[in-house]
Amino acid sequence: MAFLLVSAYLLLTHTQGAPVENGPLLETLKSQVGLFSNKSEHYSAQVRPPGTSRRIPQTIIIGVRKGGTRALLEMLDIHPNIVVAATEVHFFDWDENYVKGLDWYRSLMPFSYGNQITIEKTPGYFTSPQAPERIHDMNSSIKLLKLNTETPVGRSCIHL
Repeated sequence: MAFLLVSAYLLLTHTQGAPVENGPLLETLKSQVGLFSNKSEHYSAQVRPPGTSRRIPQTIIIGVRKGGTRALLEMLDIHPNIVVAATEVHFFDWDENYVKGLDWYRSLMPFSYGNQITIEKTPGYFTSPQAPERIHDMNSSIKLLKLNTETPVGRSCIHL
């Protein structure tokens, strides 16, 4: 249900895709090399599509292990106005990553156009005592998506 509501909201409020004038050029480049896919082995290269930049996420998906966060992220990634980080970053919950700073965090994000939403998913933020304050300090208006997929009793049975 949450996925349906989020999808409907994003489709209604963010209907523009990548700029049309960059479309043919971008498709040509994508067909020649896979540099611009966030799942590509070359993803961390400094080459970027024209008109894009790496941006801090506007939305973070939090949740619990085996709670459907990966499925939600993959479904959202289908939408042309959404780009997703390739891995769980653990920036806000792991001190060794947090001390690397926002520039390091931004460098792990995919390239996106200004009208696209960047999303990161790290379920560990849900159980981390320091993550809420750190996320708020970075961006007090960030959107957090939390999945409630089961009852607490049903959830605890999975870990037995």
